[in-house]
Amino acid sequence: MGVVLALDLGTTNAKAQRFDDTGAAVGEPVHQPAAIGPDGWGDVEAVAGAAEAVLDEAARDGTVDAVAVSAAWHTLVGVDAARRATTELSTWLDDRASDAAKALRAAVADADDVHQRVGAPIHPSFPSARILRLASQDPAAFKATRRWCSLSELLLSRWFGADVGPSASIASGTGLYNQRSRTWDEELLDAVGIDAARLGSVDDHVRTGLAPEYRSRWPALAEVPWYPAQGDGACAVFGSECAVRGRAALTVGTSAAVRVLSTPDRRETQPLTGALFGYVVGADTPVVGAARSNAGAAVAWASDVLGLTGIDAVSEATKDRAPGGHGLFVDPSLITERSPRWPLTPSAAFGGVRRTTTRIDILQAFVEAVAFGIAAAVDALEAWAGAQQLVLGGGASTSAAWRQLLADVMGRPIECSPVSDDSARGAAIAASLRMGLAGPPVSRSNVVVEPDRSRAAAYVDVRAAQAAASFGASWGP
Repeated sequence: MGVVLALDLGTTNAKAQRFDDTGAAVGEPVHQPAAIGPDGWGDVEAVAGAAEAVLDEAARDGTVDAVAVSAAWHTLVGVDAARRATTELSTWLDDRASDAAKALRAAVADADDVHQRVGAPIHPSFPSARILRLASQDPAAFKATRRWCSLSELLLSRWFGADVGPSASIASGTGLYNQRSRTWDEELLDAVGIDAARLGSVDDHVRTGLAPEYRSRWPALAEVPWYPAQGDGACAVFGSECAVRGRAALTVGTSAAVRVLSTPDRRETQPLTGALFGYVVGADTPVVGAARSNAGAAVAWASDVLGLTGIDAVSEATKDRAPGGHGLFVDPSLITERSPRWPLTPSAAFGGVRRTTTRIDILQAFVEAVAFGIAAAVDALEAWAGAQQLVLGGGASTSAAWRQLLADVMGRPIECSPVSDDSARGAAIAASLRMGLAGPPVSRSNVVVEPDRSRAAAYVDVRAAQAAASFGASWGP
């Protein structure tokens, strides 16, 4: 039996967990806050310190046969010739690049073709726009940067004492990688003002042999194979057992996304609609989906602003309350939204407030609007991929109130993954498959949540009314 240590480099937490070759967890998970602020950026050394602290603890708990890495897509940091950071670490949450994204859209010949080539529209959530922003707003840092890389590249380069390039999976989430030619996109490089050397070569090599400092620090990991980092969303598809036709991984946490695995042929012959992204896992397996920026983070914001912290916000907003009974119209786009329209700036708004409106009314309106946005993302994906069985993961999968709300809003049964971290599990499964160690999958009994038919019918009307209102502009059909 092989054991894989999975390191999950998320934007909220850094985590590590062992898994055997059936995908079953071995021992307890280790986690640390990722040291990334609510605006989507953080000090590189603090973020690196959190990841290394996780490995300090995880590496003491016994032998492993390999290390797998799940890494948040879209992270960006500049480094100099000595691999020292020249910028802060930014993530998809950093929306300071709205003007740069607008300029970049105007600079390309065909923005729709860019979407098909690189897998997503030009948007502030991608490194392409953030590099252009830094070129104009922080020219000293831009000039000092020898290479632009993701968090996983920066860490692995340090740990191995040599430059490690982005895996194809990580490169596919930059907004700069031409998935047709499997090279950096020349038109976008010209528009951003960098050459391919400043992004490094795509690197899907398995590595062994940590640098001396880390060899002594993590002896259990020094000579085992380290598999190339994969995008966390792709890992979630494997971890929730959705790497088969007809099953989609619906992850709802701070943000939300719904994803399926596809085939290269289908990805080439069936264009992405405007709502969708298309990245890869491994060298060329397509991952197609739709993402929502405003999910748990928007609910948490509303709870905090309304002075309702310390409660189960979704439960309070839905329990014994008629769908849409608040009479409000809400666009919850506090963070620059993504699918289905990929606007360049945030657009949160609400209306319909009366003297009788209560804090719980406003909270309910935000919660429902978030759920409608998630449902719109699912609709967009299924228009491309066909009907799917949804498997819910992320923080929402552990909340009875979230699970029921999503089933009711979508009017369909939803499976709920019993795994605490589908991304880490998926990274371990992918590594085990590549090693030839994967055995029969562990038996899983997913909870299936059925919709309340009367509430589901009511949500159809409420959702249509919200979409018809101007406040629903960021998520309506």
